[in-house]
Amino acid sequence: MRWRVVMGNIGTVVKFFSFAMFIPLLVSLLYWEEPLIKGFYPMNALIFLFLILFSVTIGLLLERVGMPSDFSDTEALAIVSLSWLVIALISTLPFILSGMIPGFTNAFFESMSGLTTTGATILEIPAGTDYLDNYPHSIMLWRALIQWLGGMGVIVLSVAILARFTQGGIKLLQAESPGPTLTKLKPKITHTAKVMWLVYCGFSLAEFVILYICGMNAYEALYHTFTTMASGGFSSRVGSVGEFSAVIQWIITFFMIVTGVNFALLYYSFRGRVKDMLRDAEFRMYMSVFLISAAVISICIYDAQKGILDAGRHSAFQTASILSTTGYATVNFDTWPDLARLILLLLMFIGGSAGSTGGGIKNIRILIVLKILWRKFKKLGRDRMVIPIKVAGTPVPESLLDNITTFFLLYLLLFVVGTGVIVSMGLDLVSGASAVAASLGNVGPGLGSVGPVKNYAFISSGGKILLAVLMWVGRLEIFTVLAIFNPGIYKRENNISMRRQI
Repeated sequence: MRWRVVMGNIGTVVKFFSFAMFIPLLVSLLYWEEPLIKGFYPMNALIFLFLILFSVTIGLLLERVGMPSDFSDTEALAIVSLSWLVIALISTLPFILSGMIPGFTNAFFESMSGLTTTGATILEIPAGTDYLDNYPHSIMLWRALIQWLGGMGVIVLSVAILARFTQGGIKLLQAESPGPTLTKLKPKITHTAKVMWLVYCGFSLAEFVILYICGMNAYEALYHTFTTMASGGFSSRVGSVGEFSAVIQWIITFFMIVTGVNFALLYYSFRGRVKDMLRDAEFRMYMSVFLISAAVISICIYDAQKGILDAGRHSAFQTASILSTTGYATVNFDTWPDLARLILLLLMFIGGSAGSTGGGIKNIRILIVLKILWRKFKKLGRDRMVIPIKVAGTPVPESLLDNITTFFLLYLLLFVVGTGVIVSMGLDLVSGASAVAASLGNVGPGLGSVGPVKNYAFISSGGKILLAVLMWVGRLEIFTVLAIFNPGIYKRENNISMRRQI
């Protein structure tokens, strides 16, 4: 492992990330927030200006001390994993310096939750009040912006913009992209990254315009666009999206469904290849899970006085919210019948599609695991039979099947161990299990004491750090993070370096 290369490239990512702070800086000036000297200097604008200079300085120092050059596969894993940690730490500073979230642990939890698009929060808002009446617009928008950047991925954005990642960009994208494989949309990986971001920005612009036209003010339309397209779920309202009209709820439901679809399929549909989307096995499974779950939940929560339309709207919204791992709420679904709550808990594990902004295990992995089980059943008593596993008529390599099976088992192992640890810290089983599932799957709200109308503020500092780590591990799909803790990799890298020198 060449740590100078890792440090240098992390410095480049941090330097680039710092420019995102110009957006909340401009918002602070627009609202002229909390002047230090009344009428002259808005404090939050000065905070963001300082943090831009601070982050650029840190980035330049890391580049100077390090060596921002091409990298190996192992170094790519380290760059991605550690970049997310460093950026999460930098993202805590606006919360702390503004006084919005006192204490490092709470600020780091909120920052990691935002960047990984989890949407779990520690903000405590008195009942009957509005976020906008309690917190500054610029800091709240920063909270939403880091979700939007984390949705498509800071590294993907860096690959799209920075030419130096042309050679090693594929390694970074493979390390960060959600799902078992990476779809190259263009011959050059930088062009692939740019196309992904163009699709992401295109849908974001469309949602912003539609929400604004349908009644949201510009600030809230931008806020909810950031957190919807990222499958993040932070809201500017105490009651989340439930405080908006039914029309806006349906609009956000549609865009939540979109965020759970592979962005490569969305790109192909723009190019007139809609049939590719409709024929895709994972897309069909994703939509089947959504439709069946929404239908069953609507039956569970049907109320004759409110009517089927009301039940259908809430069930469709919450199913899309949990399946895409966005985490918005229109109602307190923790009060729903047990069957509906069980379905939502299972959807936390399934998540969106590979190549989407959604979290969870991913539909393609679930599909392949089911095929592996079915193959095992068919081979009972006939061990010599060769049965290839196919997806859309294409055989899946055995090496990929091994990776998917290992990922599935590791995911469940992390869930069980995480639940055991968090329950030992004082949470009840339902709250602890759903908190771990919601953190590992980057969903946000859980059940019980971490339900949709509650938050994570009451959890101990150790519990918050544990959940934040699970968010990080879940967002980077386990292997990327675990690889940097494998001592054998460093030994092999060192041996390779020594042989090259000889």
